[in-house]
Parts: sequence; C-alpha cells; structure tokens
Amino acid sequence: MAEGVGCADAFHGKDLTSMSFSNPPRPANRFIALDSLRGFAALAVVINHSLNLFPLFGGPGASVSPEEAAFLRSPLALLWDGRGAVAVFFVLSGFVLALPWIRGQPIGYAAFAVRRVCRIYLPYVVAIALAMALSTALAPLRPSNVSVWFDRGNWTDPVSGAAILSHLLMLGDYNTFDNAVWSLDHEMRISLVFPLLVWPIWRFGGWSAAVLAVGLYGGAGVITHFLGWRGVSGEVAATVRYAAFFVLGAGLACYADKLSALRVPFLAPVTLVAGLLLLWVTREPAVMAAGSALLILAILLPSGIRGALSRPWPVALGRISYSLYLIHLLVILSSVHLLYEILPLPVIAGGAFVVSLLAAWLFHRWVEAPSNRLGRRLTGA
Repeated sequence: MAEGVGCADAFHGKDLTSMSFSNPPRPANRFIALDSLRGFAALAVVINHSLNLFPLFGGPGASVSPEEAAFLRSPLALLWDGRGAVAVFFVLSGFVLALPWIRGQPIGYAAFAVRRVCRIYLPYVVAIALAMALSTALAPLRPSNVSVWFDRGNWTDPVSGAAILSHLLMLGDYNTFDNAVWSLDHEMRISLVFPLLVWPIWRFGGWSAAVLAVGLYGGAGVITHFLGWRGVSGEVAATVRYAAFFVLGAGLACYADKLSALRVPFLAPVTLVAGLLLLWVTREPAVMAAGSALLILAILLPSGIRGALSRPWPVALGRISYSLYLIHLLVILSSVHLLYEILPLPVIAGGAFVVSLLAAWLFHRWVEAPSNRLGRRLTGA
C-alpha cells in the first residue's frame, strides 16, 4: 500500500490532529451483535468462577479420572473458558476503539482518556470498594475445604493501605478481593496509549496492524526472556502482549464495513467454527487472539449468526457485560460465605449465577451507566 493511503482513503494526506468533523460520515451500523459477543464472553467468566467452587474445576488437589479429564478438555470447556473470554474482550476492545479513527471520527486525546477513565476506572473502583467491604464483613463466616480456588485465592488477605493503594493505581498485583479484575489493569494501560497504537493503522492501512501486532508480541517475549515474567517486568510484558490483541482488533476494524456487506454462502458459520476451534485447542495467547478475531469476523459477516445476536436479550446481556464481569465474583463469594452450612453447594452456585445477573443490572444502572454519562458530559459529547 502506498504511503499515505490508510484505512480511510477519503482522508488521504490529512493530519489526524487537525481534521474537522463538524459533519462526520454516519457509520453503516453499530455492529450491535458484537455487544452480544461481549455478553456471552462475560457469561463464560461467570460460569468459570461458579464451577471453580467445585474441587473438579477449582484447582489442583482433586483426583481426576480419565473420563473427567476428557470432559474437562472437551469442546464443552468453551462454556467456562475464562482466559478465552478475556482474549475476546481485548481483541473486541481494539476493534471498537479503532472504529472512530477508521471512519474518520476521532476525538482529541484528552476527551478520549477522560471517557476511558469514566468507562473503566470509576466502576472498577466502586467494585473493588464493595469487594473489600464484603471481604472484611464476611471473613468471620469463611468456610473451609470448598475448593483449592476458593480456599486459597479469594478473600484471604486483610484490607490494608498497601492493598488499597495498589488497586487505586492498578499496579497489577495479584489480589484476593476481586481477582477477575486483573485484566482491567492491562485494559486501562493500553487504553491510555491506544491512539498511538491506532495511528499507524489509520495512516498506512490494515496490513500495518499485522506488523505492529507481531512486533508487540515479540517485544513481550524479549522482556520476559531477559527480565523474567514476575513482578514489574512480568506486568509490563503482559501489557505489551495484550496490546497486540488490541492492535489485531484495530486491524480488523479497517475492513469492518466491507465485511459487513460481504455475502459468501456458509462463510460466517465456517469462520465461527474455526474461531471456536482455535480457542479450544490451545492456551497459547497468539492462537487465542486469532480465534477471537475470527469470532468477530463471523459476526461481522451477513448471516443468521449476526441476526440472532442482534436480538434484544443477547444485546441486553452485552449491555451489562462489564458490570457482570466486575460484580459476579462478589455475589458468588458472598453466597458461599453466608450459605455454605445451610444449602448444598450446587444450589448456592446456581442461585449465585442468577443473582449475579440481577446484581449486574443494578450495578449497570446505578454505577456504570452514570459513569459513562459523566464521561460524555465532561467531554461535551
């Protein structure tokens, strides 16, 4: 591709910071089916943590028969694949954040950063505060011998000044208060530098996303090779690696409108199956990123898949997906602390699953949506 010809050919030769968008082009659609994909990914995380209450799923120490091992590695594992869900989140975030640039509708960096802080950070802080309060209040009721995951990995640390500061700064230290939020540390860091990542893609086209993604992924490997994968160097390497996921999504955004009009029989379902297979067969991050991109591609293509995911209830699930991701673990852990000696664990897990959806809707209404409105108000949108 010739120099200066980027994703938005209509803006050839114009500087990104000096463009006027008083009458920006109207997008072809919002790709609302992708909201549903985010919702189902969040649901997989909830299922994962619900199943982790049981010894078979909740860590080492359980005796696993060959039949159980085969079940745990069957395609059904996609239903509770938390790591795969996070890969989907990262690639999808890159796709969504890049669309304004690709379509010639970027906003200034200050406004972009403010909106991302309100979108991610403010609800995160509220969720962490709730987690610390619940952990402190319910610690005396803590049951034992539930599962390795529950016994060792959740609500085992006291609230301290260091813990509060670590969470406020999103330093990425492992926490036992709401350990689902580890991915948000990376999401926030990458969001704050995302305009720098998307600029070469906007300027030179989608092919540059592949070059940049490979460079970032390789750079993460160099960091871990020379500095190790623990502590600060490990956190930096992980953020650089996940930035490659965002870049992959941004590259896909370059072709979003063309793909949404491409009608090839059976291409969407074949792409969907291929994406699910890649997420199923390995835990290699690069392969999981590719699988996530294929899922997005399958939904962009015109098909019954996109139609089904554009129905009201999957879209509603997607709307509360971030709140569900933030709050579900607090519901699960509180339920076990309060009810373990009263009700069977399967009943507790099933009830917590349902209550998590209700709690997510309330959190979205009272915390997440107001935070988003604040971001738009502060930036004059």
